[in-house]
Amino acid sequence: MKSKKLLLAGVLLTAGALVAMTGCELGYTNIVDYRNPYEVATDLGTEGSAAEWLAGNESAPTEARRMFEEAREDGYGGTYMDFLKELGMGDSAASVNRALLSAVDVYAVFEKTGSRNETTSYASIGTGVIYDLDKAQGDAYIVTNYHVIYSASSTGRESISHISDDITIYLYGSEYAEEEIPATYLGGAMEYDIAVLRVEDSEFLKNSDARAATAADSDALSVGERVYAIGNADGDGISAVEGIVSVDAEYLDNIYAADEKTQLELLEIRTDAPVNHGNSGGGLFNADGALVGIVNARLEKDGVLHFGYAIPSNLALAIAQNIIDNSKVNSSRGALRATLGVTVSVSEKHAYYDEKTGKTYVMETIVVEEVTPGSVSAGKLKAGDVICSLQVEDGKVKNITRMHMIGNTLFQIRKGNELNVTVSRGNTTLEFALQFTDDEAFTLFQ
Repeated sequence: MKSKKLLLAGVLLTAGALVAMTGCELGYTNIVDYRNPYEVATDLGTEGSAAEWLAGNESAPTEARRMFEEAREDGYGGTYMDFLKELGMGDSAASVNRALLSAVDVYAVFEKTGSRNETTSYASIGTGVIYDLDKAQGDAYIVTNYHVIYSASSTGRESISHISDDITIYLYGSEYAEEEIPATYLGGAMEYDIAVLRVEDSEFLKNSDARAATAADSDALSVGERVYAIGNADGDGISAVEGIVSVDAEYLDNIYAADEKTQLELLEIRTDAPVNHGNSGGGLFNADGALVGIVNARLEKDGVLHFGYAIPSNLALAIAQNIIDNSKVNSSRGALRATLGVTVSVSEKHAYYDEKTGKTYVMETIVVEEVTPGSVSAGKLKAGDVICSLQVEDGKVKNITRMHMIGNTLFQIRKGNELNVTVSRGNTTLEFALQFTDDEAFTLFQ
């Protein structure tokens, strides 16, 4: 297992060590006697290669790709790269400028007691992304990192221990003391390093050009794709840096949560875009200016450069919406993740290249190892089943081609929902409807 020393990319305005975190990477077993989701799809009539099927599963990640897909439907026979060359497309500067308007500086003030029992104030500095905005009312929900608004070093006498009671944000271009906007902590999930802030009745918001970020499908990211990290680097105000996607999805080890005690295993996008302290909670945006991740960490190791990390938008925003929804029905201030009641592993992992899109896709075969008695899956799923797809209620069917897609989906389930699961069992494809009616079917993260 590789050991990586990762530091959360926040800033403290007092002396002290930044938070280091640890964890363990997923293990892979070598089981080859199962049909993967593509093989199931071919049994059901799908034609074409595995790469073509994988390409057809993802949403078009950019406007250029959407135009290419439409052109293909109209008979265009060239590749995606041919299409881009013919159109001469691309003005990333305009997209970045739009994305700037969804970025905010975040300042969280804490108090701590010194050796002589004197109390001093200090601030944690980070970034946030406007997730939902009602300009007419001056209201907004802002996504940031949990470690930006939590400090293990504080006195702990806050309304919620170690979570700041004094949070302010600043809009891009309005980073002056007289233009501060008070924000309150709505809720968070420390084990996923996501928190949501609430702004209400702000005249600055009403009269600003602020905008909510447009979300992209982070599962459609390509290695090598151009991305932009926008954040409050070193507490000097919002700035943008450029890089590429180095790894589209990986689990990080060696991570501690904001409390400096809880060990985490986090799903992350790796980028070579420079990530500095203060970038925490800021957005990672694609060439269209659409949000693909929430920046939260960087690798600090002698001789290793340009390892920055962001929580994929599909996961980060699913958790954020979960927190918002929960705030309307209970006082947990956390996120409720549905519990499937199975242990799964990756049995096979392969890469496939699609000539048309010019993209390499990775497909994992996800196998059920064990089913928990009494869980929603008991009596339905069995050890040896391959999970092929998940569908929450009447929503979009999600073909499960990577392990992390299961966890992302579980945060979308609410009490009373039905989850439709398609599995491959031997040579048979089976569908099950799982009911999430009991509180015991959910795990609270806060």
